Amino acid sequence: MIARSGATSIALVAISLFLIFGCGREKPKSDFELGQAYFEASDYRKAMIRLESWVQQDPNNVQGHNAEAHAMLAVIYHDDETRQSLFEDELKKLQGMGDPGMTAVLKLVESPTIESRLGSTIEDILVKAGEPSVGPLMKDLKSSNPRLRKYAQQVIIKIGAPAVSSLIEALNDPDVYIRSMSVESLSEIGDERAVEPLKQRLNDPSRLMQVTVAAALHKMGQMNPTDVILSALEDEDIVTRRAAAKAAWENVDNPPLAPLLKAMKDTDADVRNYTALAIGKTRSPEAIQPMLKALREDENDQVKSSAAKSLEMIGEPTVDPLINLLEGTKDMELTVRIVQILGNIGDKRAIKPMEKVYNEATNPLLKNETAKALNKID
Repeated sequence: MIARSGATSIALVAISLFLIFGCGREKPKSDFELGQAYFEASDYRKAMIRLESWVQQDPNNVQGHNAEAHAMLAVIYHDDETRQSLFEDELKKLQGMGDPGMTAVLKLVESPTIESRLGSTIEDILVKAGEPSVGPLMKDLKSSNPRLRKYAQQVIIKIGAPAVSSLIEALNDPDVYIRSMSVESLSEIGDERAVEPLKQRLNDPSRLMQVTVAAALHKMGQMNPTDVILSALEDEDIVTRRAAAKAAWENVDNPPLAPLLKAMKDTDADVRNYTALAIGKTRSPEAIQPMLKALREDENDQVKSSAAKSLEMIGEPTVDPLINLLEGTKDMELTVRIVQILGNIGDKRAIKPMEKVYNEATNPLLKNETAKALNKID
């Protein structure tokens, strides 16, 4: 009896636990959860069926997730030519939701995988939505994730005029990088409303901002940025020096050579890379030897490529020095670069020494590149 009583007690406890906690099976997933899983797995047909079912079951969004469901449906419909009217309906619903709707669309790119597959589709939806997308995008512009910041910036630029007021407001953000990205965006949009607020930022305490603003105003036809940009090439901050070198290449039409030659000694490869390109714009014979030195000795391949481009921009005065270097080197990589430059310049003085290289070459790459360069001259 004791044993039976103990067994009975154990059985009752087990039954009670079963009734309280169930049989341990996983709770069935909702149509939203299934639709989201199918969407992430790129099974868009099954995702569409589940998500359509979800929004029909809960039209008043009692259980939440409707914004996310409509965002995924908009993406699916966008790329289906037979469902364009449904896409337009979804877009209107998302616009009508305001920030929550467009935030749900933008949230999709938080997944690098989804961005790589659907980034352009999501971008198009955000751009077509226009002004309702601006608030969520400005939040992502302030994200700690560089990828999301860059994505938000490129979409904001494409939205254009509706984003100008928010970008002007962001010029006062305490974070210099947010201010700088806002300046770049306003420059690309080119709206005249930005001119006066940008001029007010020429005295920004950050040298990076001064450079970015000067370049932006130059692009908008408002000022010569040369002094501001070149003086920043010696700034202590590496990001500022990079921005200045890039701005010198993109915005300074006839740069003086001396500060650029000094910047070629910078320890940062990005600074040297943009500086080498800017030096080509001087078209100065005095730049030839420094660019040949970079072509021979710089440790960074991109800097070497930019030095080559610079020599091409200088043109005819570089031919004899390049031929001398060609005849004196045994370095195959350097030889390939020289014949490419000479081929692009197209001066007939280079034919004979390049034919010698071709005839003596045993390396297929060198032989092929030399043949292509010779064909450009002939």
